[in-house]
Amino acid sequence: MADETKSVEKPQAPPPESQSALGFVAEWLGLSSPKPRENTAKLPLYGDGDKSIRPEAVVQGEVNDCFFMAPLASVAKANPKIISDSIKQNTDGSYTVTFAGAKDKPQTVAALTDEELKNYAKVGAKGTWPAVMEKAFGQYLRDNPAERDKILGHSAGWFLSNPQEYADAGKATEVLRLLTGYPPSGIKLADSHSPEAVRRFMTDTFKPADGPVEIPPVVAGIAKGNDYALKMGLHPEHDYSVLGYEGGMVIVRDPRNKTEANTAGKRMPSENGTFKMTPEDFAKSFDELLAGRNKPMFGSGALIMGPIRLKK
Repeated sequence: MADETKSVEKPQAPPPESQSALGFVAEWLGLSSPKPRENTAKLPLYGDGDKSIRPEAVVQGEVNDCFFMAPLASVAKANPKIISDSIKQNTDGSYTVTFAGAKDKPQTVAALTDEELKNYAKVGAKGTWPAVMEKAFGQYLRDNPAERDKILGHSAGWFLSNPQEYADAGKATEVLRLLTGYPPSGIKLADSHSPEAVRRFMTDTFKPADGPVEIPPVVAGIAKGNDYALKMGLHPEHDYSVLGYEGGMVIVRDPRNKTEANTAGKRMPSENGTFKMTPEDFAKSFDELLAGRNKPMFGSGALIMGPIRLKK
């Protein structure tokens, strides 16, 4: 972050071949004006009816907002009604998104444009709802500086050296609170990387001893400098969805719907971004483990880590 006491010039426009991703993030947060584009209001919000709100429908696009996409996919797995209750499709083609954690701040956004469809969450057979939620989230951050500060870790403008920084940092903890309306709880694996802590967390969350309960959305984050994550083929400074715990294995999903080779040249084998890990490997690879809530709980939840940053 630049020294705020100095005069800082706006970043120079990047060359044409790199301008789309950089400029789009600035537009996402209202830092520049979008170019005229064709409106695509006719695309369906839900392409497969009630079956559309599923984690595999969430595929991260060009914006580095894994801290939003991973929680969104986890909520889709745990309680899709939270998402369907959040989105209202208007007669003029716009959408009003009312996040459960900000019911006093509904966000009305225009239908997705062609360029937004290329840059936001990928649109497939299950409709446009992930991209609509992402667009509303960007508008929410733009219009609410105090909330932007809580979620991204900053609220100011061009003193940052690069507008991409706006989407490179974010707290999944605060996103879960925004999506569900309740503060999450969790454990900071970085303190011990304990497999036993992972087993207890997964058993209590996905297979409680006292019978069937509503499963909460679960998110796991990897902090900067986690060499074990690199060894496993995962990306430090990235958030992942945790979708279940079966046969002693943790089921994890990358919100990009694929796993990519990391800076160590390793790639976690996956099927459309979903893979399984032993508690031992999971405990060493991840630094933060969060469980969202679908109902009130005592206390204020756990604010564990600072912003997760994903570097391309």
